[in-house]
Amino acid sequence: MKSLYITRDLDDLFILQQYCSFGQIDLHAQSQITFEEVPFSIEKPFEVVFFSSVRAGRFFLRNYDGPLSTLAFACIGEDTAKRFNIDFAFVGKEAGNPEKVAEKFKSWLGEKRLLIPHSSLSQKTIASIIPSSQCESVCIYNTLLKPSLVPECDVYVFTSPSNLEAFLQVNKLPEHAKVIAWGNTTEKALLKAKINPSLTLKNAQLEELIDVLSKQ
Repeated sequence: MKSLYITRDLDDLFILQQYCSFGQIDLHAQSQITFEEVPFSIEKPFEVVFFSSVRAGRFFLRNYDGPLSTLAFACIGEDTAKRFNIDFAFVGKEAGNPEKVAEKFKSWLGEKRLLIPHSSLSQKTIASIIPSSQCESVCIYNTLLKPSLVPECDVYVFTSPSNLEAFLQVNKLPEHAKVIAWGNTTEKALLKAKINPSLTLKNAQLEELIDVLSKQ
């Protein structure tokens, strides 16, 4: 492998930059999406907040004006948890498999009331298995496509369905390229686009990606 593209910006990829520099791999990193906050209101009382992404957590904490000390926090996986100075009560073990995380989380949640802040393009995997009487799902930011041309690479890593959608608007995958999906949701989007991923990450972490790349 001589070149790698990932649908994330460089400021979020320090250890991957180190790996590629050491291995003399040409790294191209550019998100194909951008975000904007939207006003939101919460209608129901809640005890637990679930972050399905780092972005959801950041926008929620930035704009929620209620007390935080009375709330319990949960998130999709370790990569999200480590971005916050929060003692998470629940952290998913396989962020790349949100359906599996959802089942574990539902069992942990019990009868507690839940709030899920999310993107306009959220798959709503967690909310889909929690009774609506117990859960409020609130859009707090828009995800906007930002298609950008990318040089041809040997390996492509797609980190979300929306990044894939934007990429395909202005790019084509080379026939020889290997494709890595950042979890099951992105894998499904790739298959829908008739692209067969070479591999799907289970934990959706940079450390896992580097381990996979080192075995290529």
